[in-house]
Amino acid sequence: MKKSVLFLGMGAMLLASCSGNQKKIDEDSIRIADLTAEYQEAATFNDSLMLLMGDIYTGLDSINMQEGLLYNMGNSENGDRRAEIRQNLASIKARLAANKALLTSMEEKIKTSGNENSVMSKTIKQLKERIASQDKKIAQLESDLAAAKGQIETLNTQVAEGQEQVKTETAAKEEAQAQAVAAENEANKVYYAIGTNKNLKEKGLLEKKFLGATKVLKGNFDASYFVTADKRTLSSIPTNSKKVKIWSNMPAGSYQITGEKDGPKTIQITDPAKFWSLTTHLVIQVD
Repeated sequence: MKKSVLFLGMGAMLLASCSGNQKKIDEDSIRIADLTAEYQEAATFNDSLMLLMGDIYTGLDSINMQEGLLYNMGNSENGDRRAEIRQNLASIKARLAANKALLTSMEEKIKTSGNENSVMSKTIKQLKERIASQDKKIAQLESDLAAAKGQIETLNTQVAEGQEQVKTETAAKEEAQAQAVAAENEANKVYYAIGTNKNLKEKGLLEKKFLGATKVLKGNFDASYFVTADKRTLSSIPTNSKKVKIWSNMPAGSYQITGEKDGPKTIQITDPAKFWSLTTHLVIQVD
């Protein structure tokens, strides 16, 4: 009887011991599960931050590359190149805005998680400084582009004004030359008329009163009867007549009347300057 009681007591103790061990195992399992979940959450958070930082650094590197292209293109005055520069500037500004948004998102995640540390704070500060530096460069590029545009517009205006001035001066020069040529042509105009004595009198080129001397071009005469010529090129005047008489006062030695004895005569002007020195109107009578 005593032995039975002893065995029962030992069994109860073993059962109590096993029950206590199981409870501890269950508590440890729950704690391990919590730690695993926390680790996975931390790992996911860190991966997320790394992805954000990777995107930001990639964006900044892309901006640096585009800035290099802009500086290389900056010396071009070609309209297409300037348009390309403006397009690249817009692309860079959009990329910078995206980087700022990513950085803000990363800061908010860190603050929300409560996992902020000195390394992360330093990284964020460096990223902010890089973005601020990029902002400054873009602002300078935009300022330079605006200044270049202003200079080009000024140069275009100056060129247009210069072209207009050249046009005006050229027109004035051409007009002056035309006037000079016209004046010279006018100064070299000479006139000659060929006709019988009767024709010349009818046209008022000759006038003779009873017992008076014959007058040449003294009254009103028909100017349309004269042929207009240029004394620089007029060297001979064919008369188609066997008899020729020059009524105008033409200096001796400045011309010759040539032709066969019974053939038509031609007036050869041997010294034009002298020939036309006394008058510009030559009256020739033929019979």
